[in-house]
This record gives sequence, structure tokens and C-alpha cells, in this order.
Amino acid sequence: MIDIDVLQLDLHEQISLVKSKQLSAEELMLQQQALIDVVNPKVNAFISVNEQNTHALNMHSLSNKTLNSASPSENIFAGVSIAIKDNIDVLGFNSTAGLETRRNVTAKSDAFVVDRLRQAGATFSGKLNMHEGALGASNQNLHYGNCYNPHQLSLSPGGSSGGSGAAVASCMTALALGTDTMGSVRIPASYCGVFGFKPSRGALSNHGTVICSRVMDTIGPLARSARDLTKAFNIMAGYHMEDAQSQSINFIKTLPNKPVILVPENLESLGVEADVIEDFNKNIAIFTSLGCQLKPFSFNDSGFGKYDFGEARRAGLIICEAEMRVEHEQDWQTHLNQFSPYLQQLLSYIDKKSPMDVIKSERVLDQAVVKLRQLLAQGDFMLMPTTPQRAFSFTDSAPANQADLTSLVNQAGAAAVSMPMLTDNALPIGLQLIGAHGSDLQLLALAEKWQHMTEFKYKMPQAIVNLVEQS
Repeated sequence: MIDIDVLQLDLHEQISLVKSKQLSAEELMLQQQALIDVVNPKVNAFISVNEQNTHALNMHSLSNKTLNSASPSENIFAGVSIAIKDNIDVLGFNSTAGLETRRNVTAKSDAFVVDRLRQAGATFSGKLNMHEGALGASNQNLHYGNCYNPHQLSLSPGGSSGGSGAAVASCMTALALGTDTMGSVRIPASYCGVFGFKPSRGALSNHGTVICSRVMDTIGPLARSARDLTKAFNIMAGYHMEDAQSQSINFIKTLPNKPVILVPENLESLGVEADVIEDFNKNIAIFTSLGCQLKPFSFNDSGFGKYDFGEARRAGLIICEAEMRVEHEQDWQTHLNQFSPYLQQLLSYIDKKSPMDVIKSERVLDQAVVKLRQLLAQGDFMLMPTTPQRAFSFTDSAPANQADLTSLVNQAGAAAVSMPMLTDNALPIGLQLIGAHGSDLQLLALAEKWQHMTEFKYKMPQAIVNLVEQS
């Protein structure tokens, strides 16, 4: 029988059960696999599943190896299994990046971050659905099927890491990795009601991933608690000399005594929907209770200089389209028909642009760096809704502004964490804390404080509970 109470726990609590021997690693894996068997046919978060994870002998060997290890860093994830977005290499799995052209491309080694997780005792339950090529935020996928939102199975989970958000939200995994190029971790976190972290540029090595944008791509974790994000980040962060974008960063660890948090005014002008603004205004008071000072600002204030979200969106797309044409050049030349009409249209757009257009788009990224510096000179962090809207139906057109509130962080190389707002709405929505490059641990610490103050505890969505009860 599937134990909902166990499976909806966060990673920290599941690990505690295994280490205290209240639950064996094998039992946890079998529970997880049973839930995947019931739920995944409806949610379609997993593209492939590691059936070996349920083998008792394998788990016995794993438990002995990791739980008896002398190094804490080698056993921190003992007894748990993590799911990985399908553009990140896991040895022995295919890395499709949601593309038909890569359906049979098998990873010959682990990505840098996957290797670090494996060294910490983790196993990997499978690879996760994603928007084709990571270029899109609905997770509609012609080749591998759409992924669906666990809170309402007719809705989008967001993207491009939609499978990662849906897998965590449906409790099929306690921790998933995604990639965030213009919001692709935080958007699913917002739509699915979980936590998602976009680290500072270079903090986590992208070595072993299929590129959407070399500069804007960032691997990031999704989980059901802020402390799980911290746990995963601490293991994965590190300099990798074979990754040109990797950096050795001296992270700021201590929060200011009374953090100043910038809160944008006139969210309506940014296209944020009324019900999201209402929830956001109710949630910001929590940060005052945490000892923070809230300071209003406007993106259109002449003192800061106007920031054009539409221009930034278009610039980011041009850069991604150019990068992806290079990344998939051979397949584009030889197997064009295997790209969906949607992606063909996007990647053909760059043919109409000149090299100067690409350079101009790159300069928009420079403007984002300066803009965020100007803003954060007025305060320690920024707080905004993660997305302007809640999850939408696949029968509707994807909102053009999905990534408007998230892309600034990627273009500036900064860090951001998305947390589920407290809401009475049937559908979740996220709010994000944004900090300067290197503020990762501060943001995560503040997110943990927020979760402790609010006593937020994730519950399996009723749509998933219904599937379990009907099984």
C-alpha cells in the first residue's frame, strides 16, 4: 500500500526515517516506485525510470555502502533517489533534452553535479520530461507527450523543467534537478507549488548538459522544502575547471541584521494578474515579522532607469535560438523533420537576424547586470511574484510574459529562490527572493526562515491523492 504520509515528506525527513531505521531504504524506494507506477501515466513527469532502484539486493548494497561511510559528505543522501531533467547527463540514461533527434543518445558519464550527488550517496530514479530543447515554459512536447500539473491534471506544470516541478509536486520524488535559462526552474516551482532555486552564474557547473544558452543556463534543484534546496546546493556547488562558465565563488553566508527587501510597486504594469497581486500583498508582511525592512521601488522610476521586460524577453530568445542552432547544428542539417513545427519556427527565426542583432541582444544582458546592481544598491534583496499568472490550460495559448519576472536574474547572473505563497486559491503561485551574485546561501537561509515562520508543510495535491485511492 502506498503511504501518502511518508511520500509527501520532504527529503530531509525521508532521510531521517532511513537513518533512524524507522524505514529501510528499500521500503522507501519501493513506495516511491509504486507511486510512480500509479501517478506517472497521468502526469507524465518521467520519460524513463530506473527499474533497478527497486531491486532489494541493490538497495541493501547501497544502504551498507553509504550509511557506513566515514565521510558525512558521502552519505548525506543515503537511501534516497533523485530525479533528473532529461538534458542533464546521468550515466546509462539517455539525455534527450526533449528532442526526437536525441532519443537514443546515451550518456557515457555523469554530469558534474550528478557525480557530486552520487558521491553523496544518491541514486537516480529516472529522467524527467521537459519542454522540447528547453526552449519554452509550458512543457508541451510533441515527442514525449505533455507533462501535466499535479494540482489540476488539465493544466501546464510550467517549463522548461515541467517534469521536475511535477515530479516533486506529485511526490514521485523528493528532489529533482532542472535547468533555469529564463526562469525554467522557478516557473514550474511557482505553478506546481514547490520550492525552486536558481543559483548564481557559475556556482553549479553545467558540464554534462545539453545547452540552451551557455551564459544564461543554470542547473537548479526543486524540492518540497527550502532546507532541501540548501542541502542539495551545498553538495553540488563547486568549481569545475573543464567548464568555462564555472566560477570559484566566496558565498556570503551571514544575513544582515535587518535585511532591506525591495518590493516593486505597480505590479499591474508588469502584467501581473490581480489574484496574484492580492496573494503577494498578503504574503509580504511575513518578511516584516522576520525582521526585514520592506522598501518599495518601481522598475520605471527614473532614478533607476526604465527596464524593458519585453526587450529583455526578445533578447533572451534570440540568444537561445542562436545557441541552439550551434548546439544542434548537425541534426538541424540532417534531420530537420525530427524537430517539431514549433521548434523549427523558433530556431528558423535566427536566420532573419544578423550577427549584429545577436551582439545587440548580448548587450541587453549587460543592461540587466547594471540594472540589478542599481536596484540592489538600494537594498539587500528583492521580492517579487515568481510568475505573473497561475498555471494555465493546454487549450489556451501560453502567456507571452511567463518569464518576464524571472529572466532578469538569468541575464544578470544573479541568484533567486522561489517559494510557494500562502494562498486560499486552489492553484498555487510562487514568490521569489532575488539577490546579488554570491548571495545564494543568504537567500536559502532567508527562505528557510520564511518556511519556519509560516510553518509551511507541503501536502500531496488532492488530484494525486485521488489517483492513489483509486489504484
